[in-house]
Amino acid sequence: MRAFSLSLLFLGAASLVDATGGNVKAACADTPYPEYCVTVLSACPKSKSADAFALAEIAVHAAANTSTKAATLARSEEKGIKDGMWWCMDHCAADIEDAAARLSHHNVRLADVRSFIARTESDSVMWNCDECRQEGASKKNDLLSKDGDLEKIMGVMSALVKRVRVTKGTTAPPVKAPTPSAY
Repeated sequence: MRAFSLSLLFLGAASLVDATGGNVKAACADTPYPEYCVTVLSACPKSKSADAFALAEIAVHAAANTSTKAATLARSEEKGIKDGMWWCMDHCAADIEDAAARLSHHNVRLADVRSFIARTESDSVMWNCDECRQEGASKKNDLLSKDGDLEKIMGVMSALVKRVRVTKGTTAPPVKAPTPSAY
């Protein structure tokens, strides 16, 4: 009986480690871009021992870094548009700039991030600017393309944040985000 109790305790502890997100691959399996998720989260050394809350925070920091770079790219592309499509790129850039501003806090408040995600989903924000690019323009795989890094990190972040139970005042201690070159 004692051996049985110890084995149940061991199995319970093992499942608790998995459930907390300590396994990056397991945490990323249900995201829209599992391989990308593993790459981004693994770039942060703290991800190896992180729970679900910390993994969500790492994803938010990565999304903030990526959206900042994407906003700069969208604004530079907007300058090159001479026809009426400039308004489309302006709107796309504004959405991305809003994301960068809301996600770029030193202390992540996941409840606020969850509210931001809900708003952008209800507004059908796409996280790519392909429809705004000029006809015949190169739609290379960059930050702004369909299935580009911005769209991927926003999908990963959304999935990871939605899994974490948060309250309005919940903040996480700062985690250094992976360097931009890791994306």
